[in-house]
Amino acid sequence: MNTRKAGEMQLATMKEIAELADVSVATVSYVLSGKKNVSPVKRERVLNAVTLTNYKLNTIAKSLRTSKTEIIGVLVEDICGLPVPEIVDGISQRLTDSGYQVLLSNLQLLGKLYNQYEQLSHYIGAVNRGIQLLEDARVDGIIYIAMHDRSIDNIRQPAGIPLVFAYANSNDPGSISVTYDNQHSMQAITHHLIQQGHRRIALIAGHTASTVTKARLAGFRTAMDGARLHVPQEYIRWGDWEYHSGVEQTEALFALTIPPTAIVAMNDVMAAGCYATTSRMGLRIPDDLSVVGFDNQLFASYMYPPLTTVALPNKQIGLTAAQQLLRRLEGRDDVSSTTVLPCQVILRASTAPWKDIK
Repeated sequence: MNTRKAGEMQLATMKEIAELADVSVATVSYVLSGKKNVSPVKRERVLNAVTLTNYKLNTIAKSLRTSKTEIIGVLVEDICGLPVPEIVDGISQRLTDSGYQVLLSNLQLLGKLYNQYEQLSHYIGAVNRGIQLLEDARVDGIIYIAMHDRSIDNIRQPAGIPLVFAYANSNDPGSISVTYDNQHSMQAITHHLIQQGHRRIALIAGHTASTVTKARLAGFRTAMDGARLHVPQEYIRWGDWEYHSGVEQTEALFALTIPPTAIVAMNDVMAAGCYATTSRMGLRIPDDLSVVGFDNQLFASYMYPPLTTVALPNKQIGLTAAQQLLRRLEGRDDVSSTTVLPCQVILRASTAPWKDIK
């Protein structure tokens, strides 16, 4: 072991760490990389030696030797987007457990796209530049996180490294996508209202061009058709995902000669607007009207009464996206091109059996 003078900031080599800890160089490598289990006693000796010698792993030199940096690039449309923090949490957990680091890049598209998520093509240049920057950083793979579940096609494919889409899907050749089940989730929550005896069920939808709107509308119609329930044209109201459209479309529904006994809002924000209109009209939820939402945003459980809604598997999307990327990096052939995860219906007090309160 080289002798160091007090105050020197020289870094020890892995061989010197091994000598000080009385273990092999391979054991030091296993402890530092986390790639193989090491006995607690040896692990503690290695970590103590690392502390004593101010050892730092030279990742640049290591990447030149192995052609791997053990860094995964995560490109997010906007870190403030509703599902993004939980997805990043899942990705970080899985990658950290596997000895990888995360390099996060934020495109900050929320203020530009607002709720017009289908307009991503206008910012495809920014997306491609983000991918290029992560490539230049020599990451081993890239995970792209969307703010809104939709198809993202014609994005520049990084050279020689895998690209995984989280909270989105893609038809690009060789792409890997992890998202959630819109259609069956909406079918399930609509079926819940049907089981409670509701027959006049209206829908407040999102943007007409949205792939999410189309999938959730299909789920709603499947549930209603399966129960042989007619849906009048005026019961399908088109909103824009925002609070004010929940207010306006609920007003329109109660202006009908025969108003609904239940309303399905395609997200919790529009459901909140429905609550406001109902209260202003002197109606009570769920006594006079049952309401359900979608997304299980934090405020949904604090509404009065608490909102029945659908919880999305955001963290699991992150965990699965990272897992699929790692499998591709390992060269495994069991990597599905598309993974669709189930959601969970969260039953709260905003719905009640109609037959009991009519």
